[in-house]
Amino acid sequence: MYSVRFFSNIFNLLTKVALITGGAKRLGKSISLSLAGNGFDIVLSFNNSSREEVKNLEAELAKLGSDFLTVKADLSQTAEINKLFDAVRNKYGKLDLLVNNAAIFRKVDLFDITEEIFDEFININLKNVLFCSIEGAKLMKANPSKPCSIVNISSLGGFENWTGFIPYSVSKAGVIKLTKLLAKRLAPEILVNSVAPGTIWINGDENPNVDRDEDKNYPMKRFGNENDINTMIEYLALKNKWMTGQVITVDGGKIL
Repeated sequence: MYSVRFFSNIFNLLTKVALITGGAKRLGKSISLSLAGNGFDIVLSFNNSSREEVKNLEAELAKLGSDFLTVKADLSQTAEINKLFDAVRNKYGKLDLLVNNAAIFRKVDLFDITEEIFDEFININLKNVLFCSIEGAKLMKANPSKPCSIVNISSLGGFENWTGFIPYSVSKAGVIKLTKLLAKRLAPEILVNSVAPGTIWINGDENPNVDRDEDKNYPMKRFGNENDINTMIEYLALKNKWMTGQVITVDGGKIL
């Protein structure tokens, strides 16, 4: 007779688990639903401001037939990051994909930057990516269905000189460098890449820091939408077996 452990091992090989930080709203919500539609069980982190969005998203994930786990966590704190990954370990015992999406984005003039503001951007946009990747890699290295993947959401702000968004841009430049360092350190078991979006316009959930008329400055004459990013993440999650350490700009040609 086959043991419970045998069937548990088979189940783990057949199912894939994805963790999306900041996965309850805007781009994170879209990524969560996209991956659920591609057969992933979903873990997502959220903060206090996303409680209502989480309830709605849980209902949508249930309709897709996806198993899911939602965890409230302040990802600027390493203790909270550890709590998040303990929850993943306790429920699933594995991780196939980590999407480091959680971030803050707002305009701050150079002479309005304080130490508190700068630390906020670094802690949420960069430190959280490092420590989530460390904890995620620990789970992935024990995963028999390797290679696993880490996808960091960076930004064109990490390349271009957005003087009105200095703390944000510095933090995203750090994510770009961190992606390359992690890719080299974690190969060959774990592939690490970054998606650097241009402006993503989400109807009904517009970012107040975005000037709607700026789309004319894009060679493609439009902002991106969720599907433009989802398509790339789906490729990295499902198709990619070799590419690592790359930063893929999905920006309608804006960087040109």
